[in-house]
Amino acid sequence: MAVGGGLGSGAGDGLILVSSQPEARLRARCAMLLGAHLAPPCWFTSVEHGRKHAGTPQQRAAEWTRLQAQGVKAGIGDMLILAPGYALWLELKAGANKQSDAQLAMQNAMAALGHGYAVVRSVEQLVDVLDQHGIPLLAGARVAALRHDGMLAVPVARKPARAAKPAAAKPTRKQLATVARLRAKGVVI
Repeated sequence: MAVGGGLGSGAGDGLILVSSQPEARLRARCAMLLGAHLAPPCWFTSVEHGRKHAGTPQQRAAEWTRLQAQGVKAGIGDMLILAPGYALWLELKAGANKQSDAQLAMQNAMAALGHGYAVVRSVEQLVDVLDQHGIPLLAGARVAALRHDGMLAVPVARKPARAAKPAAAKPTRKQLATVARLRAKGVVI
């Protein structure tokens, strides 16, 4: 989970975890921008949704059950930005992905509570959203956002497929007979 804001938050301090998932890459780039440019005393965090999109259907169901037991609700935003007297939830979407019904319900709940909610599709759009909501950024944020968006446009290099391990050679009858003779003599192999 990325945390922080303002002053040396940890996010964007040089740790880059590359994912092939477009929304995970967008989240990492948004966190880097916020870690470097979100003006104090503002603060942000990313919300980890677990392995909702990875693993077998059984693994995903077990992960979601675990998260629900801890109070995680469907539709929760991907990032939360706190400013004095105000909370802004961000839902990060890659490409043409749309909000789920649960995400739309979250958006309506935040509006009813007087807090912000926005769907963000690029790091530059994040800068625009923060400006619209009156959340201050330090100088250079827009240029940094353009650089981050440029990096998002670069495809992630995939790891080469692992070479299949050569099958272990099966012992021959002669080798098995030798092992049996040695064991009969009490030799530990």
